[in-house]
Amino acid sequence: MDNVPVKIFFVLKKMFLQTWRGKRLSVLFLILFSIGFVSCISCRQNTERRTPKNRTGKKALFALASPQNGATLKSGSGGDVLLLDVKSLADSVKQDSCILNIDGKYHSTYRSLPGEVSLSSIKMGLRRMSLTVYSANNVAETILFNLKIVPSSAPITYKYKVVREYPHDDNAYTQGLFFSDGFLYEGTGQKGHSSLRKVELETGKVLQQHDLDRKYFGEGVCLHNGKIYQLTWENREGFIYDYNDFTLTGKFNYNTEGWGITGDGVNLWMSDGTSNLYKLNPDNLNVIGQLEVYTDRGAEENLNELEYIDGEIWANVYTKDYIVIINPQTGEVTGKIDLQGLLKKEFRKQNTDVLNGIAHDKTQNRIFVTGKNWLRLFELKIE
Repeated sequence: MDNVPVKIFFVLKKMFLQTWRGKRLSVLFLILFSIGFVSCISCRQNTERRTPKNRTGKKALFALASPQNGATLKSGSGGDVLLLDVKSLADSVKQDSCILNIDGKYHSTYRSLPGEVSLSSIKMGLRRMSLTVYSANNVAETILFNLKIVPSSAPITYKYKVVREYPHDDNAYTQGLFFSDGFLYEGTGQKGHSSLRKVELETGKVLQQHDLDRKYFGEGVCLHNGKIYQLTWENREGFIYDYNDFTLTGKFNYNTEGWGITGDGVNLWMSDGTSNLYKLNPDNLNVIGQLEVYTDRGAEENLNELEYIDGEIWANVYTKDYIVIINPQTGEVTGKIDLQGLLKKEFRKQNTDVLNGIAHDKTQNRIFVTGKNWLRLFELKIE
Protein backbone atom coordinates (compact mmCIF):
# COMPACT_ATOMS: atom_id res chain seq x y z
CA MET A 1 0.00 0.00 0.00
CA ASP A 2 1.27 3.55 -0.75
CA ASN A 3 1.98 6.15 2.01
CA VAL A 4 -0.62 8.77 0.98
CA PRO A 5 -3.15 7.92 3.74
CA VAL A 6 -0.41 8.02 6.38
CA LYS A 7 0.80 11.45 5.22
CA ILE A 8 -2.78 12.77 5.29
CA PHE A 9 -3.17 11.44 8.83
CA PHE A 10 -0.16 13.33 10.18
CA VAL A 11 -1.19 16.57 8.45
CA LEU A 12 -4.66 16.34 10.00
CA LYS A 13 -3.14 15.50 13.38
CA LYS A 14 -0.93 18.57 13.35
CA MET A 15 -3.83 20.84 12.35
CA PHE A 16 -6.07 19.33 15.01
CA LEU A 17 -3.53 19.73 17.85
CA GLN A 18 -2.84 23.33 16.90
CA THR A 19 -6.54 24.15 16.98
CA TRP A 20 -7.48 22.31 20.18
CA ARG A 21 -4.22 22.52 22.17
CA GLY A 22 -4.79 22.71 25.90
CA LYS A 23 -8.18 21.18 25.84
CA ARG A 24 -8.79 17.78 27.38
CA LEU A 25 -11.40 16.97 24.80
CA SER A 26 -8.72 17.00 22.14
CA VAL A 27 -7.08 13.94 23.67
CA LEU A 28 -10.25 11.87 23.60
CA PHE A 29 -11.22 13.07 20.13
CA LEU A 30 -7.76 12.34 18.83
CA ILE A 31 -7.91 8.80 20.17
CA LEU A 32 -11.29 8.12 18.56
CA PHE A 33 -10.22 9.68 15.28
CA SER A 34 -7.06 7.60 15.20
CA ILE A 35 -8.91 4.35 15.85
CA GLY A 36 -11.43 5.06 13.10
CA PHE A 37 -8.80 6.08 10.58
CA VAL A 38 -6.57 3.08 11.25
CA SER A 39 -9.62 0.80 10.95
CA CYS A 40 -10.39 2.24 7.52
CA ILE A 41 -6.81 1.63 6.41
CA SER A 42 -7.02 -1.94 7.73
CA CYS A 43 -10.30 -2.56 5.89
CA ARG A 44 -8.80 -1.28 2.69
CA GLN A 45 -5.81 -3.54 3.11
CA ASN A 46 -8.04 -6.58 3.74
CA THR A 47 -10.18 -5.75 0.71
CA GLU A 48 -7.14 -5.46 -1.49
CA ARG A 49 -5.85 -8.84 -0.33
CA ARG A 50 -9.20 -10.58 -1.19
CA THR A 51 -9.64 -8.97 -4.59
CA PRO A 52 -8.07 -10.90 -7.47
CA LYS A 53 -5.34 -9.02 -9.24
CA ASN A 54 -6.66 -10.02 -12.65
CA ARG A 55 -10.47 -9.90 -13.04
CA THR A 56 -10.43 -9.84 -16.83
CA GLY A 57 -9.83 -13.59 -17.15
CA LYS A 58 -6.84 -15.63 -18.14
CA LYS A 59 -5.62 -16.21 -21.64
CA ALA A 60 -6.85 -19.48 -23.13
CA LEU A 61 -4.34 -22.32 -23.25
CA PHE A 62 -6.19 -24.63 -25.65
CA ALA A 63 -8.63 -24.39 -28.54
CA LEU A 64 -10.86 -26.95 -30.23
CA ALA A 65 -9.28 -28.30 -33.40
CA SER A 66 -11.95 -30.90 -34.21
CA PRO A 67 -14.92 -30.92 -34.55
CA GLN A 68 -16.03 -27.42 -35.50
CA ASN A 69 -18.37 -25.81 -32.98
CA GLY A 70 -21.96 -25.98 -34.25
CA ALA A 71 -21.22 -28.69 -36.82
CA THR A 72 -23.86 -31.19 -37.96
CA LEU A 73 -22.61 -34.78 -37.85
CA LYS A 74 -24.28 -37.83 -39.36
CA SER A 75 -24.64 -40.99 -37.30
CA GLY A 76 -25.67 -44.41 -38.51
CA SER A 77 -24.99 -48.11 -38.22
CA GLY A 78 -21.74 -47.86 -40.20
CA GLY A 79 -19.56 -47.11 -37.21
CA ASP A 80 -19.40 -43.36 -37.77
CA VAL A 81 -17.05 -41.60 -35.37
CA LEU A 82 -16.44 -38.11 -34.07
CA LEU A 83 -12.77 -37.11 -34.20
CA LEU A 84 -11.95 -35.15 -31.07
CA ASP A 85 -8.81 -32.98 -30.98
CA VAL A 86 -7.44 -29.77 -29.44
CA LYS A 87 -4.52 -27.51 -30.23
CA SER A 88 -2.22 -25.77 -27.76
CA LEU A 89 -2.14 -21.97 -27.93
CA ALA A 90 1.25 -21.80 -26.19
CA ASP A 91 4.36 -23.80 -27.03
CA SER A 92 5.14 -24.30 -23.35
CA VAL A 93 1.75 -25.85 -22.55
CA LYS A 94 1.16 -29.49 -23.39
CA GLN A 95 -2.10 -31.42 -23.18
CA ASP A 96 -1.99 -34.29 -20.67
CA SER A 97 -5.52 -35.76 -20.58
CA CYS A 98 -9.12 -34.83 -21.39
CA ILE A 99 -12.61 -35.54 -20.07
CA LEU A 100 -15.64 -35.31 -22.37
CA ASN A 101 -19.11 -34.50 -21.00
CA ILE A 102 -22.27 -34.59 -23.10
CA ASP A 103 -25.35 -32.69 -21.91
CA GLY A 104 -23.74 -32.27 -18.49
CA LYS A 105 -23.01 -35.98 -18.02
CA TYR A 106 -19.67 -37.77 -18.09
CA HIS A 107 -19.02 -39.62 -21.33
CA SER A 108 -15.34 -40.60 -21.63
CA THR A 109 -11.70 -39.93 -20.68
CA TYR A 110 -8.76 -39.63 -23.06
CA ARG A 111 -5.09 -39.92 -22.10
CA SER A 112 -4.10 -38.38 -25.41
CA LEU A 113 -5.68 -36.75 -28.43
CA PRO A 114 -6.82 -37.02 -31.15
CA GLY A 115 -9.43 -39.50 -29.98
CA GLU A 116 -12.47 -41.13 -31.53
CA VAL A 117 -16.01 -41.04 -30.14
CA SER A 118 -18.59 -43.43 -31.57
CA LEU A 119 -21.55 -41.41 -32.78
CA SER A 120 -23.80 -44.40 -32.12
CA SER A 121 -23.37 -43.66 -28.40
CA ILE A 122 -24.68 -40.09 -28.78
CA LYS A 123 -28.36 -39.17 -28.98
CA MET A 124 -29.87 -37.40 -31.96
CA GLY A 125 -30.42 -33.64 -32.03
CA LEU A 126 -28.57 -30.69 -30.50
CA ARG A 127 -25.99 -31.90 -27.98
CA ARG A 128 -24.18 -29.63 -25.56
CA MET A 129 -20.59 -30.75 -25.18
CA SER A 130 -17.78 -29.80 -22.81
CA LEU A 131 -14.18 -30.94 -23.04
CA THR A 132 -12.03 -30.40 -19.96
CA VAL A 133 -8.35 -30.37 -20.93
CA TYR A 134 -5.61 -30.89 -18.35
CA SER A 135 -2.08 -29.62 -18.95
CA ALA A 136 1.06 -31.37 -17.75
CA ASN A 137 1.12 -29.22 -14.58
CA ASN A 138 -2.52 -30.19 -13.86
CA VAL A 139 -4.05 -26.87 -14.89
CA ALA A 140 -7.57 -27.50 -16.22
CA GLU A 141 -9.40 -25.60 -18.94
CA THR A 142 -12.92 -26.37 -20.22
CA ILE A 143 -13.93 -25.86 -23.84
CA LEU A 144 -17.67 -25.60 -24.54
CA PHE A 145 -19.18 -26.45 -27.92
CA ASN A 146 -22.41 -27.68 -29.53
CA LEU A 147 -23.00 -30.40 -32.10
CA LYS A 148 -26.09 -31.52 -33.98
CA ILE A 149 -26.36 -35.26 -34.55
CA VAL A 150 -28.63 -36.57 -37.32
CA PRO A 151 -29.07 -39.99 -38.96
CA SER A 152 -26.76 -40.71 -41.88
CA SER A 153 -29.42 -42.54 -43.88
CA ALA A 154 -33.15 -42.47 -44.48
CA PRO A 155 -35.36 -44.87 -42.50
CA ILE A 156 -36.34 -48.15 -44.09
CA THR A 157 -39.83 -47.92 -45.59
CA TYR A 158 -42.11 -50.86 -44.80
CA LYS A 159 -45.38 -51.80 -46.44
CA TYR A 160 -48.27 -53.66 -44.91
CA LYS A 161 -50.67 -56.48 -45.55
CA VAL A 162 -54.09 -56.63 -43.91
CA VAL A 163 -54.46 -59.95 -42.10
CA ARG A 164 -57.94 -59.29 -40.74
CA GLU A 165 -60.46 -56.50 -40.13
CA TYR A 166 -62.51 -56.00 -36.97
CA PRO A 167 -65.46 -53.71 -36.12
CA HIS A 168 -64.60 -50.47 -34.34
CA ASP A 169 -66.86 -47.90 -32.69
CA ASP A 170 -66.85 -44.89 -34.98
CA ASN A 171 -67.82 -42.70 -32.01
CA ALA A 172 -64.50 -43.53 -30.38
CA TYR A 173 -62.05 -40.69 -30.95
CA THR A 174 -59.08 -43.01 -30.43
CA GLN A 175 -56.18 -41.47 -28.51
CA GLY A 176 -54.51 -44.54 -27.00
CA LEU A 177 -54.62 -48.28 -27.54
CA PHE A 178 -53.07 -51.43 -26.07
CA PHE A 179 -53.81 -55.17 -26.05
CA SER A 180 -53.80 -57.41 -22.97
CA ASP A 181 -55.22 -60.82 -22.05
CA GLY A 182 -57.23 -61.11 -25.27
CA PHE A 183 -58.88 -57.67 -25.07
CA LEU A 184 -58.26 -54.21 -26.45
CA TYR A 185 -58.02 -51.26 -24.06
CA GLU A 186 -58.75 -47.89 -25.59
CA GLY A 187 -58.50 -44.30 -24.44
CA THR A 188 -60.77 -41.83 -26.24
CA GLY A 189 -60.72 -38.04 -26.49
CA GLN A 190 -62.88 -34.95 -26.93
CA LYS A 191 -64.22 -33.04 -23.92
CA GLY A 192 -67.41 -34.60 -22.68
CA HIS A 193 -66.66 -37.85 -24.52
CA SER A 194 -63.30 -38.92 -23.10
CA SER A 195 -63.13 -42.40 -21.63
CA LEU A 196 -61.13 -45.51 -20.81
CA ARG A 197 -62.60 -48.66 -22.35
CA LYS A 198 -62.19 -52.42 -22.39
CA VAL A 199 -63.22 -53.68 -25.84
CA GLU A 200 -63.97 -57.12 -27.23
CA LEU A 201 -61.68 -57.61 -30.22
CA GLU A 202 -63.96 -59.78 -32.36
CA THR A 203 -67.07 -57.61 -32.08
CA GLY A 204 -65.84 -54.15 -31.08
CA LYS A 205 -68.27 -54.26 -28.17
CA VAL A 206 -67.41 -52.07 -25.18
CA LEU A 207 -67.34 -54.36 -22.12
CA GLN A 208 -66.24 -51.85 -19.50
CA GLN A 209 -65.97 -48.07 -19.49
CA HIS A 210 -64.80 -45.26 -17.22
CA ASP A 211 -65.77 -41.74 -18.30
CA LEU A 212 -63.53 -38.78 -17.56
CA ASP A 213 -64.84 -35.51 -16.17
CA ARG A 214 -66.13 -33.24 -18.94
CA LYS A 215 -63.27 -30.79 -18.41
CA TYR A 216 -60.71 -33.35 -19.60
CA PHE A 217 -59.66 -34.20 -23.14
CA GLY A 218 -58.41 -37.76 -22.82
CA GLU A 219 -55.19 -38.86 -24.53
CA GLY A 220 -52.85 -41.89 -24.57
CA VAL A 221 -53.17 -45.00 -22.38
CA CYS A 222 -50.80 -47.84 -21.48
CA LEU A 223 -50.43 -50.78 -19.11
CA HIS A 224 -47.48 -51.05 -16.72
CA ASN A 225 -47.10 -53.40 -13.74
CA GLY A 226 -50.82 -54.05 -13.41
CA LYS A 227 -51.75 -50.36 -13.61
CA ILE A 228 -53.31 -48.39 -16.45
CA TYR A 229 -51.95 -44.91 -17.08
CA GLN A 230 -53.96 -42.31 -18.99
CA LEU A 231 -52.93 -38.81 -20.10
CA THR A 232 -54.98 -35.70 -20.75
CA TRP A 233 -54.17 -33.18 -23.43
CA GLU A 234 -53.89 -29.64 -22.03
CA ASN A 235 -54.70 -30.16 -18.35
CA ARG A 236 -51.21 -31.57 -17.73
CA GLU A 237 -52.76 -34.18 -15.48
CA GLY A 238 -52.71 -37.95 -15.75
CA PHE A 239 -54.62 -40.76 -14.07
CA ILE A 240 -53.68 -44.20 -12.73
CA TYR A 241 -56.30 -46.97 -12.65
CA ASP A 242 -56.58 -50.49 -11.33
CA TYR A 243 -56.27 -52.80 -14.31
CA ASN A 244 -59.21 -55.02 -13.32
CA ASP A 245 -61.99 -52.61 -12.41
CA PHE A 246 -60.75 -49.16 -13.61
CA THR A 247 -60.80 -47.81 -10.06
CA LEU A 248 -58.86 -44.55 -9.89
CA THR A 249 -55.83 -45.17 -7.66
CA GLY A 250 -53.67 -42.12 -8.32
CA LYS A 251 -52.98 -38.95 -10.26
CA PHE A 252 -49.83 -37.32 -11.61
CA ASN A 253 -48.78 -34.10 -13.33
CA TYR A 254 -46.37 -33.20 -16.12
CA ASN A 255 -45.01 -29.95 -17.56
CA THR A 256 -45.99 -30.40 -21.21
CA GLU A 257 -49.07 -31.38 -23.15
CA GLY A 258 -49.94 -35.07 -22.94
CA TRP A 259 -50.30 -37.03 -26.19
CA GLY A 260 -49.10 -40.65 -26.17
CA ILE A 261 -47.73 -43.00 -23.52
CA THR A 262 -46.22 -46.49 -23.47
CA GLY A 263 -44.02 -48.66 -21.27
CA ASP A 264 -40.81 -50.56 -22.02
CA GLY A 265 -41.16 -52.94 -19.06
CA VAL A 266 -39.05 -50.73 -16.81
CA ASN A 267 -39.93 -47.12 -17.54
CA LEU A 268 -42.70 -45.18 -19.24
CA TRP A 269 -42.35 -43.05 -22.38
CA MET A 270 -44.51 -40.01 -23.15
CA SER A 271 -44.98 -37.79 -26.21
CA ASP A 272 -46.23 -34.21 -26.23
CA GLY A 273 -46.89 -33.55 -29.92
CA THR A 274 -43.36 -32.31 -30.63
CA SER A 275 -40.29 -34.28 -31.76
CA ASN A 276 -39.47 -35.09 -28.12
CA LEU A 277 -40.05 -38.25 -26.14
CA TYR A 278 -39.79 -38.22 -22.35
CA LYS A 279 -38.68 -41.17 -20.22
CA LEU A 280 -40.65 -41.31 -16.95
CA ASN A 281 -39.95 -43.08 -13.68
CA PRO A 282 -43.17 -45.07 -13.09
CA ASP A 283 -42.79 -44.79 -9.31
CA ASN A 284 -43.13 -41.00 -9.20
CA LEU A 285 -43.67 -40.06 -12.88
CA ASN A 286 -40.62 -37.77 -12.87
CA VAL A 287 -38.82 -37.19 -16.16
CA ILE A 288 -35.52 -39.10 -16.07
CA GLY A 289 -34.54 -38.83 -19.73
CA GLN A 290 -35.41 -37.19 -23.02
CA LEU A 291 -35.03 -38.09 -26.69
CA GLU A 292 -35.09 -35.85 -29.74
CA VAL A 293 -36.49 -37.93 -32.62
CA TYR A 294 -34.83 -37.42 -36.00
CA THR A 295 -34.83 -38.75 -39.54
CA ASP A 296 -32.09 -37.88 -42.02
CA ARG A 297 -34.28 -34.91 -43.06
CA GLY A 298 -34.61 -33.42 -39.60
CA ALA A 299 -36.75 -33.59 -36.49
CA GLU A 300 -39.88 -35.77 -36.67
CA GLU A 301 -42.58 -33.51 -35.25
CA ASN A 302 -46.13 -34.28 -34.03
CA LEU A 303 -45.34 -37.61 -32.38
CA ASN A 304 -48.61 -38.94 -31.02
CA GLU A 305 -49.78 -42.40 -29.86
CA LEU A 306 -46.96 -44.72 -28.78
CA GLU A 307 -46.41 -48.48 -28.51
CA TYR A 308 -43.27 -50.29 -27.37
CA ILE A 309 -42.65 -53.30 -29.62
CA ASP A 310 -39.63 -55.63 -29.48
CA GLY A 311 -37.21 -53.05 -28.12
CA GLU A 312 -38.38 -50.16 -30.31
CA ILE A 313 -40.92 -47.38 -29.95
CA TRP A 314 -43.59 -47.17 -32.62
CA ALA A 315 -45.33 -43.81 -32.97
CA ASN A 316 -48.21 -42.35 -34.92
CA VAL A 317 -47.40 -38.99 -36.47
CA TYR A 318 -50.42 -36.71 -36.15
CA THR A 319 -52.25 -36.15 -39.48
CA LYS A 320 -49.86 -38.51 -41.32
CA ASP A 321 -50.66 -41.92 -42.82
CA TYR A 322 -47.51 -43.55 -41.52
CA ILE A 323 -45.99 -44.92 -38.34
CA VAL A 324 -42.35 -44.30 -37.40
CA ILE A 325 -40.11 -46.82 -35.63
CA ILE A 326 -37.72 -45.18 -33.16
CA ASN A 327 -34.49 -46.36 -31.55
CA PRO A 328 -35.10 -45.55 -27.83
CA GLN A 329 -31.35 -45.26 -27.18
CA THR A 330 -30.61 -42.54 -29.73
CA GLY A 331 -33.90 -41.16 -31.07
CA GLU A 332 -33.11 -42.20 -34.65
CA VAL A 333 -36.08 -43.11 -36.83
CA THR A 334 -34.95 -46.43 -38.23
CA GLY A 335 -38.15 -47.36 -40.03
CA LYS A 336 -41.36 -45.94 -41.46
CA ILE A 337 -44.56 -47.94 -42.13
CA ASP A 338 -46.56 -46.48 -45.00
CA LEU A 339 -50.29 -46.98 -44.28
CA GLN A 340 -51.78 -44.93 -47.09
CA GLY A 341 -55.07 -46.34 -48.30
CA LEU A 342 -55.61 -48.51 -45.23
CA LEU A 343 -59.18 -47.34 -44.55
CA LYS A 344 -61.24 -47.72 -47.69
CA LYS A 345 -63.58 -44.99 -48.90
CA GLU A 346 -66.69 -47.04 -48.15
CA PHE A 347 -65.77 -47.02 -44.45
CA ARG A 348 -65.23 -43.27 -44.27
CA LYS A 349 -67.96 -41.04 -42.84
CA GLN A 350 -68.29 -37.34 -42.14
CA ASN A 351 -66.69 -37.67 -38.71
CA THR A 352 -63.83 -39.98 -39.81
CA ASP A 353 -60.54 -38.50 -38.69
CA VAL A 354 -56.85 -39.42 -38.92
CA LEU A 355 -54.90 -42.61 -38.30
CA ASN A 356 -54.18 -43.11 -34.58
CA GLY A 357 -53.84 -46.14 -32.33
CA ILE A 358 -51.24 -48.94 -32.22
CA ALA A 359 -51.54 -52.12 -30.15
CA HIS A 360 -49.29 -55.17 -29.93
CA ASP A 361 -50.38 -58.65 -28.94
CA LYS A 362 -47.13 -59.97 -27.46
CA THR A 363 -48.42 -63.55 -27.15
CA GLN A 364 -49.27 -64.03 -30.81
CA ASN A 365 -47.11 -61.18 -32.15
CA ARG A 366 -50.02 -59.39 -33.78
CA ILE A 367 -50.13 -55.69 -34.68
CA PHE A 368 -53.41 -53.76 -34.53
CA VAL A 369 -54.03 -50.22 -35.80
CA THR A 370 -57.06 -47.98 -36.10
CA GLY A 371 -57.95 -44.29 -36.21
CA LYS A 372 -60.08 -41.56 -34.72
CA ASN A 373 -63.77 -42.36 -35.36
CA TRP A 374 -62.87 -45.21 -37.67
CA LEU A 375 -65.37 -47.98 -38.43
CA ARG A 376 -62.61 -50.58 -38.63
CA LEU A 377 -59.63 -51.85 -36.65
CA PHE A 378 -56.97 -53.74 -38.61
CA GLU A 379 -54.60 -56.58 -37.85
CA LEU A 380 -51.51 -56.02 -40.00
CA LYS A 381 -48.48 -57.91 -41.19
CA ILE A 382 -45.53 -55.59 -41.78
CA GLU A 383 -43.46 -56.31 -44.89
